[in-house]
Amino acid sequence: MKKIKIMFVCTGNICRSPLAHAVLDHKARERGLTAAVETESSGIHSYHVGDNADSRMRQTAKDKGVQLDHMARQLRLQDLSEYDVLLAMDRSHYREMERMAAGDLALLKKIKLFGAYLNGDDAKDIPDPYFGGQAGFDLVFDMVSEGCDNLLSDLEEQLT
Repeated sequence: MKKIKIMFVCTGNICRSPLAHAVLDHKARERGLTAAVETESSGIHSYHVGDNADSRMRQTAKDKGVQLDHMARQLRLQDLSEYDVLLAMDRSHYREMERMAAGDLALLKKIKLFGAYLNGDDAKDIPDPYFGGQAGFDLVFDMVSEGCDNLLSDLEEQLT
């Protein structure tokens, strides 16, 4: 079975991207796809390198039955080559990855906006809950959960 390597990317790798990483791993286990999907997450900036995911995000995930324990890391240029798909949590991350790809068409084809996996017509940004209250963390969890379901459905089609 072919293995697809997926990298989720947000600002500091403590809220959105580690949540997406954990949720996709969780849902892949539920669907029996762990041998087919390898996930990681990283941040555009180095603000939180080595820190665990935000405690509010970890608690939100735990409350929804998902284990989230991730040490933040920064996106590296080599990640653009190593991963099959790089999913930006918002348009600013997408633009920064495009800049890193420096016009390399093979790399640019791998970069996508995660919000494109949400139901609806337009790709949406996943909002950063860091400076808000619990409602923002719950919203992000729901958006990420929906996006991961749709992403895994797409991957199942590719793998068969």
